[in-house]
Amino acid sequence: MNREEFYNNLIKATNIVYPFTSEMVLNELPDDFKYIVKIYSSFREGLEEGEMTFPDVEKLNQTTEPIEAKEVIEMLWMDHAIPEWINIQVEDYDENYTYFSLECCGRYSKLKKHLYHIQEGYPPFHSLSPPLPYHSMNKDGKTIAKFDINRNKK
Repeated sequence: MNREEFYNNLIKATNIVYPFTSEMVLNELPDDFKYIVKIYSSFREGLEEGEMTFPDVEKLNQTTEPIEAKEVIEMLWMDHAIPEWINIQVEDYDENYTYFSLECCGRYSKLKKHLYHIQEGYPPFHSLSPPLPYHSMNKDGKTIAKFDINRNKK
């Protein structure tokens, strides 16, 4: 995947997660965004052909300070290789920004066959809601009660 496509997929994923999260929470989420990146070191035994691991071992299992979308791409894109999956969800907000968590696989690949979430249309990103409080959804998966995104931080 080239750098521009990876960037565009990050923006597509952001534009999916932001509106549905905004509808679920009581909080007024700003429409300026930053990202908090975490690259996991855990990965299955052995690598398949076309896979590699994130080379900067010191950054594994560390959380970045909030960064801009272009900085995310600079950090994660390695000569057409990208993390095989990235979970994206709103993690926090303040008066200026909505902060998205990017939880990244430690395995990288240049090969499409190794990327997860192709069916979502913006691989390798997988859109998630924030953690839901008990009884916030009905049986059909519809939000029945909006909640404070920071309820667990109080």
